Amino acid sequence: MKILILLVAAVLLALPVSAEIESHLVIVNLVNQNPDPVEPGDNVDLRFKLENEGTAGIDGLHVEFLDKYPFSINEVALKDVGSLDAKQVGTDAIAVKYTVSVAGSAEEGDYDIYLRYRLGEEGWTTVGPFKVSVKSVESILSIVSVETPRGLSSGNEGELNVVLRNFGKSRLNDVRVIVDLSNIPLAPVGGSNEKVIGSMPPGESATARFRLVPGADAVEAYYKTNVILSYVDDSSKSHSRDSIIGLQVYNEPEFNLGLKETTVYTSGAIGDVVLSISNTGPGEIRFMTTELLDSDDYDVLSSPSVYVGNLEADDFETANFDVSVSKEVSGPVDLRVRLTYKDSLNREIVVNEAVKLPIYSSSDAKRFGLTGGNGNFAFFFLQAGFVVILLAFVLFMLIDSSKNDLPQYKKVIWMVVILTGIGAVLYYFIARRKN
Repeated sequence: MKILILLVAAVLLALPVSAEIESHLVIVNLVNQNPDPVEPGDNVDLRFKLENEGTAGIDGLHVEFLDKYPFSINEVALKDVGSLDAKQVGTDAIAVKYTVSVAGSAEEGDYDIYLRYRLGEEGWTTVGPFKVSVKSVESILSIVSVETPRGLSSGNEGELNVVLRNFGKSRLNDVRVIVDLSNIPLAPVGGSNEKVIGSMPPGESATARFRLVPGADAVEAYYKTNVILSYVDDSSKSHSRDSIIGLQVYNEPEFNLGLKETTVYTSGAIGDVVLSISNTGPGEIRFMTTELLDSDDYDVLSSPSVYVGNLEADDFETANFDVSVSKEVSGPVDLRVRLTYKDSLNREIVVNEAVKLPIYSSSDAKRFGLTGGNGNFAFFFLQAGFVVILLAFVLFMLIDSSKNDLPQYKKVIWMVVILTGIGAVLYYFIARRKN
């Protein structure tokens, strides 16, 4: 008899332990997840099946979802299932659904979840783990923007920033960015044309910074090239993609505007001002027009607009204007100049500048030789020389007429006529020639 009792006890000890209360035996299974797999940041519907394999019915059954990263419940976690009949299994089982959120930062993989249940006021029984698969459908790394904060100009170092964003829902690792410089006139400075970011969480952005310098003779243009992106997703799968970007080499137009010469030195004067425009930069200045704007200090008497045309690097042109300076001016005048031109990319640029026109007092202008100077002296000497020659000619004609065999009254008449100056010429060609 003792041997029989020991055998029965041994059999009972060998049976698996299950969630059984008296003759109740509650079985919980995860039937499905939708979607399967679920992406990080999405919601997933989890359906559980509750069965009673016991021989007695169950009343007051409650079941609760247990939050655990990366999952969080979007509804009431505790559900009142009600009752289960004895042997209520299979298609007769009760289904319980939970809608659960997956954290956006979740990495790909299978995660464990747990539920617990209780009967009436009895203690809780935890069941699980149940496996939920989390995986990104597609890893997406894309270029958001390409920035050159200070621009790229011939022979000058600049910065290129390639801004990336992880549009997928899983972490990307070993992110590498390569700018292809093999067919464009740019070279890296202080580093290479490859940058490594490391890893990028889902939804995050990162910037690959390059220091580049265009060649000194690089032509202004947009240069098309490739950016090669490579990375590894959470499942250790490698990805690579090419993107086309455009890099602009642009030389900001530079010029020098000044007063080349003028004949206007005093207030109230009328004369010419000549402006000089020099292209001091490496870029071309195209279709330039120079406009001299009116001011209270002066009036523009000529056409206010002069077409200058194109200015190559290290080239210059002039623009002439006739102006009348106000009599009220007592010092230097700002000539208001508007320059309108197009750059090498055919973009119109309008610049307003001021050029100083020195204005002197009459005494200072004479003292500096700006008025009544060498030119006036030369004119004076020319006039004096002409007068001397004319007087000598008149005197010679008077002497000639006095010796002429003309009657006395004619001599007197001719001598009077000769004294007029023009009469000396008439005498020379008329009376003198006849004798």
